[in-house]
Amino acid sequence: MIKMGNVAIRIRVMPNEASVDMEKLKQKVVDAIPYYAKLADSRIVPVAFGLKAIILQIIMPDQSPDELIENLRKVENVENVEVEDLSLI
Repeated sequence: MIKMGNVAIRIRVMPNEASVDMEKLKQKVVDAIPYYAKLADSRIVPVAFGLKAIILQIIMPDQSPDELIENLRKVENVENVEVEDLSLI
């Protein structure tokens, strides 16, 4: 039997406007992570013109991240979710 490994995924979550409370949004985004994925790190980083992004580092089984991405996109005040990096660990 072949056991699948885990992957580390770095995801950038962009709010729909600069005035969004990023700490509250970060908590909502973290709460939307499915049970099988583990949050390794989260931080808020400046982007441009007062706009900030949430960077998530998530460890999950080696499978499609589509469900994870869809869950994050459904969070109120999220404009865009982008996978920046995905690597086998």
